[in-house]
Amino acid sequence: MFFTGISSKRALSFAIFCMACTLLISGCSLPWRHHSINASTANIPTPTTQQLLTALQKNFRAVSSFHVDLQVQNPGPATANQIQIHSADGDVLMPDKVKAQASVVLSGQAVTVNLISAGNNEYITDPITGQWRVIKGILDPRTLTNPNTGLISLISKIQHVSSPVSDIVNNVPCWRVTGQLDAKDIAFFTGGGVPAGTMLQTNACIGKLDSLLYQVTVTGEAAVGDTAQTAYDLALSQYNEKISINAPTI
Repeated sequence: MFFTGISSKRALSFAIFCMACTLLISGCSLPWRHHSINASTANIPTPTTQQLLTALQKNFRAVSSFHVDLQVQNPGPATANQIQIHSADGDVLMPDKVKAQASVVLSGQAVTVNLISAGNNEYITDPITGQWRVIKGILDPRTLTNPNTGLISLISKIQHVSSPVSDIVNNVPCWRVTGQLDAKDIAFFTGGGVPAGTMLQTNACIGKLDSLLYQVTVTGEAAVGDTAQTAYDLALSQYNEKISINAPTI
């Protein structure tokens, strides 16, 4: 009986250990990890909207890199000569490098392309052959990275902005604000071409612990072909990780 008891205890311990390892390897989070994160932010006082936006502008200037994921929901019909993006996933290396893979509609066909942009040099894969080609005018990385004119600057241009409310995005505790954005302010990203004064419903989530942007969603007619239900959902993550982006071999 004594030996049987020891074996049972060891077996139980081993099973628990394996279960924990499986959860970690599969990317699942143990329940007490969420409690720890929530506890660390539970007593953070709610900032004013201006305090939140000022902190975002300041902290983003110290960012060296980040990962970005774009999903476009309910896109309208694409014209024959229009390149319509449906999704994109990639890395941004400050101040002027981007490497991404995008799903787009080109001449009525859904294709996947890879893109590398470094400074003034831009490369894209041929959707037919997969070979890298030199191209111009597709994406200037600085339209994303410049804190005064790029992606982060959009948050400060939101009109009728709400007071921050507590939220969570991809397990990151954050402060969410909502408001309206003039379509012309995001034309550098969408291509624009919509009537002047077109307003877009916008919300953004800014991290409680680091005051960095983790999500921004813009809904409405931001570009030609969009509908009132078209939504651009941009998620940012993996700030300041070590990455490298180099020009491809042509």
